[in-house]
Amino acid sequence: MNRGDYNLFPNMFTILVGHTGLGKGRSINPAVGLLRESGCANILSDKLTIQYILEKISDRGQAVAQLTMQGNTVSIGHDSSCFISAPEIEDLLTASEAMPSLKELWEAKDGPFEYGTRGRGLVKIAKPCPTMLGGCTPSQIAVLFPSQAVGGGFVRRCNFVYEGDRSKFIVWPLPRNGNDPERDALIADLRHISQLRGSFAFDPIAKKEFEKYYTSVGGDEFADEATSSYETSKPYHALKLAMALTASRYDSMIINFVDMAKAIQMVDKCAAELRKVFRAVGDSPDAVIMDKVIRYIEAKSKTGYVTRSDIMGALWRDVGSSANLDVILASLEAGRLIKTSIQSNVTIYRLVKGNPNAVDPSLINNSGGMIQ
Repeated sequence: MNRGDYNLFPNMFTILVGHTGLGKGRSINPAVGLLRESGCANILSDKLTIQYILEKISDRGQAVAQLTMQGNTVSIGHDSSCFISAPEIEDLLTASEAMPSLKELWEAKDGPFEYGTRGRGLVKIAKPCPTMLGGCTPSQIAVLFPSQAVGGGFVRRCNFVYEGDRSKFIVWPLPRNGNDPERDALIADLRHISQLRGSFAFDPIAKKEFEKYYTSVGGDEFADEATSSYETSKPYHALKLAMALTASRYDSMIINFVDMAKAIQMVDKCAAELRKVFRAVGDSPDAVIMDKVIRYIEAKSKTGYVTRSDIMGALWRDVGSSANLDVILASLEAGRLIKTSIQSNVTIYRLVKGNPNAVDPSLINNSGGMIQ
């Protein structure tokens, strides 16, 4: 889609965030399997270094796929596009200095992306266009994105999709016996979509919807760092997602109101969950422990009540001492993140929900006051 002095492409960086065993890989791997079987994408693994990925999509390493469609062989040049499958995104981001390169590649600029190596010299990538689907846990977020990196360009270019609970239990998944019309239809759709050419456009109602959204968002200097930086990119994420939704439904490449509204709703949901995603990131040395205490209270309150003894018994390795737990609980209560009540002479802890004055635990110091 033409945006004046540049073109915006529907490539996206999406990171699923959830606790271990919640099903991030079970969500990512089937989708990647469909894409791989379709043969219309240059799929790269998170086990590769960013240097290898750059080499692969450069003018020296481009691949060409061949598909057989209705008896005819069709060659698809991947240009400089790729799909990075990263169920364990920690492997990609820690194996090499990937973030600086990825945040620039996300923009898919018309001009060449250049990088140099000692052994290979100058390598050029013409019109790079990477897409990434990854997964990580909340505790990994604190390691991968320290507070000084949250305000950087990479975080605001990613859609962090957070889930705290498993929504469905499938004890006996249906067996795949090779005769799967639905899967075959999805693969055929992917191959068909890969042949679409041209620019996306708006229908009049969708155009007005985007104009309203574009003028309504803006960075809030008093919001937490992650939310503030993502806020400035929300219109572009919504446009990219609207293009993807349109391509999945129609060949016309005209974005309608339904897809534009759905894209805005999904991006706003990501933005609303960012405080949870980056709750353990901050300058306070106890930010990670505070996040664990909050998550414990949140989880256990759904099925019963939580006492100080419960928290200490479950998190003693992280808390360290009884005195330190008292400081953490006092800090969280002072920050209006948790509240207490007395039942039968026992103090019960609950999470404060829907409180607009709730603050991030990384902004609370060890004395229970706010970091200025």
